Amino acid sequence: MKTFHKISGFINKHRIFILVVVIFAIHVFLRFYQLEERGQFSWDQVDFAWNAKNIIVNHRFPLIGMVARQDAGFNMGPGYYYLTAFFYWIFNLDPIASPLLAGLTSIITFFTLFYIAKKLFSEKVALVALFIHTFSYYVIGFDGIQWSVNFIAPISLAIFYALYNVLVEKPKYLIMLALLLGLSFHIHFTLIFYPIIIFLTLPFIPRNKQTLKYAFLSLPFFLVWFVPTFIHELQRGSGQLNSVVSFINNNYHGVHLKRIMQVSKDAFIEIEGIIFVKALSFIKYLVLPAFLLIYNLTYRSREKIILSYLVMLWFLVPWIVFSLYKGSISNYYFSSTRLPAIMIISYLIIRLISLRKIYLTAPLILFALYYSWINTEAFLKTKIHGVRYYKAKGYRDVKESRGNEFMYGAPDSYMYYYYSTKLYNWKWK
Repeated sequence: MKTFHKISGFINKHRIFILVVVIFAIHVFLRFYQLEERGQFSWDQVDFAWNAKNIIVNHRFPLIGMVARQDAGFNMGPGYYYLTAFFYWIFNLDPIASPLLAGLTSIITFFTLFYIAKKLFSEKVALVALFIHTFSYYVIGFDGIQWSVNFIAPISLAIFYALYNVLVEKPKYLIMLALLLGLSFHIHFTLIFYPIIIFLTLPFIPRNKQTLKYAFLSLPFFLVWFVPTFIHELQRGSGQLNSVVSFINNNYHGVHLKRIMQVSKDAFIEIEGIIFVKALSFIKYLVLPAFLLIYNLTYRSREKIILSYLVMLWFLVPWIVFSLYKGSISNYYFSSTRLPAIMIISYLIIRLISLRKIYLTAPLILFALYYSWINTEAFLKTKIHGVRYYKAKGYRDVKESRGNEFMYGAPDSYMYYYYSTKLYNWKWK
């Protein structure tokens, strides 16, 4: 009996930690299960692989990164290329590095979400957020692809958290904000949201000596990310800034109500993907107003107003920006809203549970069981031609001395290179 009481006491005392460990174990399983078979290896992943090879083997150190868009004419920073190269160096150019990097990125996102949801709301909200993030087939699909887009969600939430702390009079977070903002220039061109959001929060930023002090101190942490681009511009004079301006001018078409209404479907697409159940997809339009209403229903404070304002900006700015953009839009352009969406959905769930009404709690528990089941089932049923498929094909091509016409974005080309160097030590430029 004493042993039972000790165990139950330990579980009760450390229940949050235990639940996080259990959810994390499930998260790892769903991200690393049949990793080589399921790890996507298509154009983007092949591009990263070749650039990793150029860095490791040919010692070509890029000063610019991937093209922002195929028609953009300008590039992001090279940071993600070097991160990818580090993984390919560890695994001796084996393309298994690609899904492993994707898996690591998902773990970073997992703990970023838990820490920030806990700080901004509560441990209970953070646990529900982890549950949704772990089981969501929509999220698993993104986490299974190795590309810079995977970093949009955690960096976006970290910027959210840093900016929130700056606005609630913690100026030291300006250094974190500057660091993350500079890093975002190496990830994806949707970084354009963050300067706009920061500009719209200027009225809330405390005006005092401490803020000014940390604003100056944070500048080097922001500018250091642009050193490679500055060097590239000095060496090549490629006119990256001119290309950015030209891209904006060519793709801006002004404010049109019809376009705003069209993009509204995409503005909340992350919520729709997370919900997963088609019959409930209409909820995507209700989550944000429901959160703003319920979160501010009981009592108001400066902190709550600022948090509400930031949540609103995180959804409205991408919506309005892409309403002004006449180019094509992909759903991952709204990845910056994913983790805030999960947090506010989790907050609403906890508020419903806190009412302690069986007619509310019971359906939520049943839906949680159903949600975890259908999402896991969808994941297990998914079949793709992953890294293993292309490795097997590349191995056969080399062993059977089949020719392989080089195509930069083709998985077959990289696999042919990998196995020809591994098996026969052929020298490639």
